Amino acid sequence: MKTPLLILAPLSMLALAACNQTETPAAGEADAAKTTAAAEEIEMPPAITASGTYRCADNTILYVDFLGANEAADIRVGDKAATAVRVTAPAPEAPAADAAATDAAKPAAEAAPAGPLKSADGESTLSGAGKEIKVKLAGKGEQTCKGS
Repeated sequence: MKTPLLILAPLSMLALAACNQTETPAAGEADAAKTTAAAEEIEMPPAITASGTYRCADNTILYVDFLGANEAADIRVGDKAATAVRVTAPAPEAPAADAAATDAAKPAAEAAPAGPLKSADGESTLSGAGKEIKVKLAGKGEQTCKGS
């Protein structure tokens, strides 16, 4: 008589534990999640357009990945797996309202970033592309680096 009770007790607890457990969100919550996801715009990171290995004047080896249309670059010092320093182009200044009418005839080529690419902290800069670049890294002076 004790054996059937010992078997029934765990089974009844298991059945009670499974009661009232829903795995899907309520209908209102699911609709809100879909609306929020659709409203957010997903911005893709810029593509790598060129990569290069450079040797600098102080014998430092740099691995540089140029991103987008010269809008950013990732600089790695000494090893391809090293942490990258991201340098970006300065944001273009908005023209004044009265100057906008006179500058309307200027070509769109002037919208390209002017000046060197700079890191967020302002300590690292990069200018140039191709076989020769000028780099200033944090704690070092500006130097010219040549690609292979």
